[in-house]
Amino acid sequence: MNKSFLLLFFKKEALACLCLLGLTVVSAHADDKVALMTDWSAEGTQAPLFLAQSKGWLKDAGLDVSIQDGKGSNNTVKLVAAGTVDVGFVQLSSMAAGIDQGMALTSIAGFIRAGDNGVVVPVDSPIHEPKDLLGKRIVYALGGGSAGMMDAFFSAAHLPRSELKLVGVDASAIASTYVAGNVDAAVSTVAFLLPLVNDKRPSRAIPYASVGLNLPGYGLTVRTADVAPRAAVFAKLVPVIDRVWGYVKDGHVPEAIDAILAARSNERLDRDMLIAQLNGYLLLMDTPATKGHPIGWQAESDWSSASAALHTAGLLKNDVPATAYFTNQFVQP
Repeated sequence: MNKSFLLLFFKKEALACLCLLGLTVVSAHADDKVALMTDWSAEGTQAPLFLAQSKGWLKDAGLDVSIQDGKGSNNTVKLVAAGTVDVGFVQLSSMAAGIDQGMALTSIAGFIRAGDNGVVVPVDSPIHEPKDLLGKRIVYALGGGSAGMMDAFFSAAHLPRSELKLVGVDASAIASTYVAGNVDAAVSTVAFLLPLVNDKRPSRAIPYASVGLNLPGYGLTVRTADVAPRAAVFAKLVPVIDRVWGYVKDGHVPEAIDAILAARSNERLDRDMLIAQLNGYLLLMDTPATKGHPIGWQAESDWSSASAALHTAGLLKNDVPATAYFTNQFVQP
């Protein structure tokens, strides 16, 4: 066979191999990496995130998302602001407090839009309204979003902090401390805590909203400086998370819980308890202002109301327009 022909043949084969290799390399690095941190270790409200991952919806959107456990909404908010993680799944009231402290943050989607903060008390307790908390021992999770807003609740309820006996513990100890009966009440996200304690200490809740403190619940927050340069990434992420929340709401709670159990198989998680938590959160996905709008969409009027309540309670010091807290640009109609 002609040597020139053979040389040409091998050159073409080598070029083809290089092209294929190049395509393989590009393909392997095509997905946008996103470091997403939750508020706490695995619990019911996080299950949709894990379901989106297990179903491959994030991967299909061109995203490589790592889900990390946080140590409280307040802490996660700080890590997002510092650039340690890209996206925080947090109580958005904690984000608002961070913004007031000078952190440049923006919410790109809201899911538990009616909020879920409150004080949990035993069903047979003489505590029926906020004023009954005076002189009582109240446990709260250090670094938690509910705890971060509790001073606003006490202020709105006209409860002097000096007349309350507050007991701060790690989030992992709040349920056991309350169940042990060493305290009279617990500050928490209600849908999270009630399923954890009801079988041992049947309880009810006094919501923050009972004193007019209507706060946004769980959503996604990012650095404001990242909104424009990473718009293409967020335009992929938000629709997937919106979609999975809708899917879960349409009767797929057990599937979502199975996803988080599989992802956190090394943890001793109670399936029934997680289901109860997630079902409790699903009841809080809408406010009157968000009804009829897509999942993830946030209402300016809700943020105005929340900001006014936090200002009145003295938790926010700076005047920030409601539109500075959020954007709906990544929520698909």
